Amino acid sequence: MNESLDLAKVSEHNRLAFYGALFAIAFADDSIDKEEVELIFGIMELDGMSDIGKRKVQSYIIEPPSLYACLKSLEYADEQLRYALMVNLVDTVWANDELDSNEEEAIQLAKQQLKVTEEQLTAIKAFIQKIREIRDRGLDDNYAADAIKTAAASLSAVGVPVAAVWLSGSVIGLSAAGITSGLAGLGALIGIGGMIPGIGVAILLGTGIFMGINTLLDTGDKSKKSQLQAEKERKAQLVIKNMQGAIDQLVEQIIRLQEKTTTLEVGAASAEANREAIKILTERLRFMQQSVAKRKQASGAV
Repeated sequence: MNESLDLAKVSEHNRLAFYGALFAIAFADDSIDKEEVELIFGIMELDGMSDIGKRKVQSYIIEPPSLYACLKSLEYADEQLRYALMVNLVDTVWANDELDSNEEEAIQLAKQQLKVTEEQLTAIKAFIQKIREIRDRGLDDNYAADAIKTAAASLSAVGVPVAAVWLSGSVIGLSAAGITSGLAGLGALIGIGGMIPGIGVAILLGTGIFMGINTLLDTGDKSKKSQLQAEKERKAQLVIKNMQGAIDQLVEQIIRLQEKTTTLEVGAASAEANREAIKILTERLRFMQQSVAKRKQASGAV
């Protein structure tokens, strides 16, 4: 089944678990990197969630939830959601081009809890590796189309819905890199094209991907193109808004720790622990602010 998955239509409970799992695995090596943050916030969809739910997701940048608890919550979730999470978990641990033993252990836990076979996990890893190779090396767009379709066919062969990869941060990154024909080829495998423009629109709107509208939808409808362009811009602003919400919480936490550190009642050991926490959170704040500034510049925001 290759119908599109729109995270905006997923329940708040499941979205908390989905994003919580991504943050948890990013922290599996006891730190979170700029690349991992960019990837997670790039696919984040908080529309329709309560203010409390949104703040909770944004707070995961400070302290993530238990990976096991998040996976357990999604153990019997919709197949598309489970596979999409598995794809993004693999994508996240490779975001900084490093994989340590804790991250590998976390991937194995996810495989078990999400009911993914070893064969399927191998195919998912191969797909993500190919996507990253195409994106990072800037391979010829025609080659990219063939390579992506071949990799996607390997997913289908082992029962992984191809639509699940549309929520991958690396796939979204292909659009930013201008590799559109490869995405068009992948889109054709899940029903995006002139024959079924509605599904194409649903996936584009659901994930924030926007690329080669003429190629993907094979339509000269200017109003449709304008609609998709407007949605692309809206999604870009939402990413900035979500990142800014996380930044605000980082600032609040740093201020609280600074106040505790200067309190006379705090012992020397606690004060030192607070100073170390402030140092870590300040570094996290720095690269979050850099990411927001970069995205604002790209979107033309002041």
